Parts: sequence; C-alpha cells; structure tokens
Amino acid sequence: MCLLAALGLITPRLILVLLWMFSPDVLLGPFTALAIPNPILPVLGLVLLPTTTLGVCWATMSFGGVQSFSGLLIVVIGLLIDAGLIGNGRGMARR
Repeated sequence: MCLLAALGLITPRLILVLLWMFSPDVLLGPFTALAIPNPILPVLGLVLLPTTTLGVCWATMSFGGVQSFSGLLIVVIGLLIDAGLIGNGRGMARR
C-alpha cells in the first residue's frame, strides 16, 4: 500500500518534469500570457498542485483552454485529485 501511495505522489511530478525536458512548449504555453514570470507557475504547480497543472496543460493543448466546458472539467478533476477528495483511501481504512 505504501508503494502505491508513493507511486501516486511521484507520477504527476515525473510527467511534468519529462514534459519540461522534452516538450517545454506544452508545459510553458498555458502560462505565457500571465503577469507572473513564466517558469514560476509551473514550478509552483510541480510542488503544490501537479495534477491540476497537468490538467491545465492538457486543457490548453487539447480543448483550447479552460474557457471550454471540457477544459474546465479536466482542471476541476485535477484539482479534486490534488485536494485528496478523489481516491483518498480513508473509506478502505475504516472497513
């Protein structure tokens, strides 16, 4: 169980690092029009909300951004996963 939890924590961060190394436009593209310098938000996303950051990148590349319903849905699902509301595992511990 501990191995699965560690794998669940490291996988989104590993994907973000690989995206940054091999395809930086995919990762930095959604954050180019913001007032904050470009690498700061992806680094904060890597540390704090990796699944949401992946959702924003995917929504921007596939659905034209968060303005569409599909893009917003992807980002909200990523935020719920990062918040621990989906797949928390406490229900399994009580049984």
